[in-house]
Amino acid sequence: MTKAPLLAALAIALPMSLPLAASAASLTLSEPLAGGTLREGTVDMSVYTQPVDENGIEVVAFYTERAGAEPLRLAMRLEDGDSTTFGLPGVSGVSYRFERAADAVTVTSAPARSELALN
Repeated sequence: MTKAPLLAALAIALPMSLPLAASAASLTLSEPLAGGTLREGTVDMSVYTQPVDENGIEVVAFYTERAGAEPLRLAMRLEDGDSTTFGLPGVSGVSYRFERAADAVTVTSAPARSELALN
């Protein structure tokens, strides 16, 4: 087999042999009043930032789990170096991480696993 067909065969076979990795969506907002949207599974989230004082940035997000549902609001104040990860009330299977580094706020969504602990 020549080099080109061998590489093509590997390019097809390799992804099929690798474990399926969970995808994550990420959004970085680096300017005041910057905004963007994330979509993870059935959840759409629109996020924007605004300065609140010389140390804090307020992150505001509106999210909905399905088309036509009333959007819900969440807000938090982040200072440089702050981060938090949580799930949304009433929404299973996804978690969100909000991180601030200098003037940039990064929001990352990822599929969440549920684990059961039994005693």
